[in-house]
Parts: sequence; structure tokens; C-alpha cells
Amino acid sequence: MITLPPWLLVAVVAWLVTAAVTYGMLRRAIYNLLDPVIVVAVSMPFSAALLTSLCSLGLVSWDKLALFTVVVLGYLAGARTISTFFGRETFRELLARVTSGFPRVEVQSILIATLCITLVLAILGLGVGAQGDARQAFGRAFRPLIVLQSGLFLFSLVLLLNSSMPRTKTALWLIALLVLSIPFSGKSVVVPLLYWYGLKLFLEHRKVPLRTGIGLVLLVLLAASLMTLLAYGASGPLDAVLLIVNRLALFGDVYIYAYQSDALASIRGNQSVSFLAYVLHPITSLVGIRGYDKPLGSALASEVTGEDVLTGPNPQLPIVLDYFFPDALVTALVIAFVFGLAVMVLRPLGIALARSRSRYLRLGGLVAAIFAPAGGFIDTSQVLIALIGIAAATGCGVMIELALSSRTQRPPATAERLQTPQ
Repeated sequence: MITLPPWLLVAVVAWLVTAAVTYGMLRRAIYNLLDPVIVVAVSMPFSAALLTSLCSLGLVSWDKLALFTVVVLGYLAGARTISTFFGRETFRELLARVTSGFPRVEVQSILIATLCITLVLAILGLGVGAQGDARQAFGRAFRPLIVLQSGLFLFSLVLLLNSSMPRTKTALWLIALLVLSIPFSGKSVVVPLLYWYGLKLFLEHRKVPLRTGIGLVLLVLLAASLMTLLAYGASGPLDAVLLIVNRLALFGDVYIYAYQSDALASIRGNQSVSFLAYVLHPITSLVGIRGYDKPLGSALASEVTGEDVLTGPNPQLPIVLDYFFPDALVTALVIAFVFGLAVMVLRPLGIALARSRSRYLRLGGLVAAIFAPAGGFIDTSQVLIALIGIAAATGCGVMIELALSSRTQRPPATAERLQTPQ
């Protein structure tokens, strides 16, 4: 009989409990198991398992696990509260209407524009070496183009759900966009394929088959291993597989950086930034107002490694709240609840926007409802960055739509105007 060590046993129990609570609380807010919200939320049980094992080994104090638990429950409670305004059937109906309501020539134009911008970024990424840590510097240098590409990429994913488009052509577009994204994207470059497939099943009133779901997850892991070999310098296939397995187990590696090495306590106060300025940094930085020099994950990594690095772990919400509001469980609970509420309210708001007169506002609303809420817990800046990209793509589409409508509504020349004076 195999006996598990106590730390591993409590980690397994923590994973199972957190996974059950997370799914139960988010169930009303998602459309199926491949919803971006639930796919990204897998970080919660893995983080819970890691932090619990660290506490059971005496490497981290138990009050940090209490903070994590309070923040997770508050965040999920906020998401659950607003989920009462999310209707799956209404969402499905609007998604089908919007994807089928675009003229074929506009769909092709959006796909070609996305492909061209992605190709430009791929060439630039290969030219400057946007692999590994250098990807962060590349993202800063070409941020406006990357933001627009991210919004158009999400637009393309949704428009490729159109049932009138041949399957072969859809597959070719998806492969082309994903392959060209490799030079400047991370290991999760194939994850959008999961999202697209989940939306396709949802539109067709089909559940996610267990065998297919497992196959797609394995495909994503295989692609991530390939990315590790190509971009992250792994010496062989075994190293790549071990890195991915390690990445799954260390979804919450930010807690190791923050607590096991006491890095969070060391950097607290190093940056004179308020909580609101930190949260709104992705927006204010667009107009030259930087909320901080380094994100919290990079600051932790720099403190632990002793080097000035740009990369670092995702600063999950419990870490952010512990940094700005140490030893304040009630404050953390309230803010986590508000964050969960604010993130998931994007779904009913997106559905409301999907009833607009403008095709691009309808599309932008649905894209925001689908993709923007996913990163609310692992890194709140991801929500704002996604919204900025979607807003940029929507704005471009609306301007084109207005220009085209003004041309079609221009009054034709009358016979009197054309008549030459005698």
C-alpha cells in the first residue's frame, strides 16, 4: 500500500476542495468547461495545493493560507453574485446572430488585417529575438501594435465561429494565426484553440466530450513543450516535458517568491505607488503616467534572484492585497469581492453592448464578455490589457463602419446638378 507523505496528502485535499468550490461558484457564470474563465481559474486549486504544502512543511506561516482562502472566497462570491445577470441562452443567441451578421467581405478583411499585423510582429520578434525574458522588452517596445493585434486576434477567433465558413478554410486561418504568433507569444500560444473549440461546441448546443477535452489539453501541453524547446532553451524533449509539469505544479510560484524568501516584506515600501495607481497602470501608462517601474511579480523575482529582471510570476490577487494591505483580512475580503464583481460584470455588460446598432460594437461587447474576465484573479492587469486591445479593435471597426455608411448615405447627384447651364 502506497502511503502519501503528509504534505502531499494535504496538498491533494486542498486541490480537490478548491477545485470543487471554484467550479461550484463559477458554474452559473460560464458557458462550458472550455470557457476562458474556468480554464484560467485552474490556477486557484494548484495555488491552493502549493501554498498548503508550504504551510504544512513549516516554510510559510498559516496566516498566509488564511489570507489566500479569504481572498479566493471573496473573489468567487463577487463573481457568483453578478452571475445571476448572465443568461446562457441569451448569450448563445447573440453570439450566433453577431457571427452570422458580418458580410463575408468584412470578415475576410478583418482576418487579413489580423494576419498582416501578426506577420509583422512575427518578423520583428524573430529579428530582435523576442524569446524567453527578451519577450517582455519586446512587448514594451511594440506595445501599441501588440495591443491592436491582440484585439483583432480575439475578433478573428469569434468571427471564425461562423458556420457558413468552410471547415478547411477555418482551420487554415486558425493555424496561420497561431503559428505566426509563436515568435512573440508565450508557452500558452495554443490555448486560444481551446477557447475557440469550446465556443463552437456551445453554439452547436453540444457539451465538451471528455475524450476530446483531454486530447485538446494534451495538445496544448505538447505545443507548450515545443515552445519550450524552441524559445526557452530546453535541452531536449524530456526537459521540456518536465518544465511543463513543473509549471503546472508551480502555478502559484509567486507564493514561494513572496513568502518563503520573505521577498514581499523586503520590497514593501520600495515603490511609492498607491493601490489604485497600481491597478490602473495599464490604462494610465497609455498617456505616459506610469503607476510603477516594475510589476509586483518582476519586483519579487528581482529581489529573490538579486538581478534586475523584467519577468516574474503572475502577481495573484492575494499577493497584491497583502502587499498594499498587510494583516487586513476584512479589507482583503471586501476588495476581493469587489474585484470578482467588477470582473464578471463584463459578461452582462458585454451582452447589453451586443444589442447595439453597430456591428463592431456588438462584436466588441461579445469578445469582451468572453475573454476579458479570465485573468481577474491571477493578474488583474490582464483584464485591463485585454479590454484595451478589444477597445482598440472595436474603435477601428466603428470608424471604418461610419466611413462606409457616410459614403452609402451620400445623396446622389440630381439631374439639375448635372445639367449644363444654357
